[in-house]
Amino acid sequence: MKLSFKLWLYFIVSSAAAIVLAVTLALTLGQILQPGHTYETLKAMANEMILEVNQNGEKEAALIEVTEVYQSQNPSFVFEWLHTDGAIVYASDGRTQAYSPSELIHLLANESDSYWDLEHPVSMMYPADISGHNYYLYLEIPPEAMRESQILLYFRSWTSLLSLFIPFLVFIITPYFFTYHFFHALRKRLKGINEALSGMSIDRRREIHDDHNDEIGQLAQHFNAMSKRIREQFAQIQDQETKRKTLISNLSHDLRTPLTNILGYAQAIQRGIYKNEDELQAHADIILSRSQYMEKLINALFQVSQYDLHGVQIQKNPTQLAVMLRKVLAEYIAVLESKGIEMDISIPEISMTLMADVNLLERAMRNLIDNAIKYGATGKYLRVEYKEAEEGVSFSVIDHGQGVPPEQQPFLFDRFYQGSQNRGGEGFGIGLSIVKEIAHAHGGGVSLYSAPGKETRFTVTLPR
Repeated sequence: MKLSFKLWLYFIVSSAAAIVLAVTLALTLGQILQPGHTYETLKAMANEMILEVNQNGEKEAALIEVTEVYQSQNPSFVFEWLHTDGAIVYASDGRTQAYSPSELIHLLANESDSYWDLEHPVSMMYPADISGHNYYLYLEIPPEAMRESQILLYFRSWTSLLSLFIPFLVFIITPYFFTYHFFHALRKRLKGINEALSGMSIDRRREIHDDHNDEIGQLAQHFNAMSKRIREQFAQIQDQETKRKTLISNLSHDLRTPLTNILGYAQAIQRGIYKNEDELQAHADIILSRSQYMEKLINALFQVSQYDLHGVQIQKNPTQLAVMLRKVLAEYIAVLESKGIEMDISIPEISMTLMADVNLLERAMRNLIDNAIKYGATGKYLRVEYKEAEEGVSFSVIDHGQGVPPEQQPFLFDRFYQGSQNRGGEGFGIGLSIVKEIAHAHGGGVSLYSAPGKETRFTVTLPR
């Protein structure tokens, strides 16, 4: 069922229900909150009295009897029966003097105006035909016995009824035309969202142009944001897939080379193709070195797969970061000296105690130092510094090597991003991504500052 049809259906039903409820409520509240007589109730009372008098054979005796009954029911009323010449037949207030023609005209002239007079009695005059004789029934009602509000409508023809019905109908329908126009605009906007949803695909972004700030406008904005996010995620998936394929290709290539070396030297040893024990030892050293390299790559890949499956699982314990940093750096002294790299250390002997996973932080530190040695060795300088602040602590690894080009810096912590392709060396873009995941698992972060050829600084920050 279309919205436009529903709207008109609701309009018809609600209009009819509103009219019925309004009339019923008005009548009910009028009876409860506004008791009293109206023009119609007084007229009905007079007709009943005339009918009861006519049903009794003796007209004057019946007239007095019926009047006394109604007088007892309405003690504040005055009931008078008059001849056509104004003579009194019976009066509940004891009047005997006949009404003059001028008095009768005065009563009749003020009859309609007396309905709304709050200070003087209401006068009503009714003609009565009793047993072929003409009489007048005169009623005098105190103003407090009348209902405070009355609506009197008289129509002499259907044409006059239309003069009231048509404006009333226009009054009822006009708001619904404005409502229909409003809902028509909403329906058009919803139709646009529906068409955008039906035409949306994962590889193509759809956008809804809706400048309104209402709920539908917010829905359109959320749709545009969702479409953009899906497109970005699809692009990321495509990028990850490309990197995965590149990783597999590079892994196959880089594993093939050391594997070929291992097989070659192993076959040479098996066949005894070596000159002396020194050459045999050299072959064994190459096999060990290539095997360790392959083991390192496989372990890194296994570690990444574990993070994907279970996330970075941390076990926090009281940790002095300065002690861990000094311990790690002590293991790199020989490596740095062999490469002619100057070591500069700015780490205090004692530092504040943090709740952290020392093994994971040690792994992150080693990855940063390995990265600095691999790509910053040309600067012949490596500095490690530790700082404490109110919001937390940080440690930095700094080198004076070739640095990271500006176009590569936003992607350097992405998994499988190989800036090394342009910087030389072995690697699969895993080490820095692991540093980032470890820092985030501790509620901290990692940042990069690099001025190529001058200084490259990796900083890990941890909260207190």
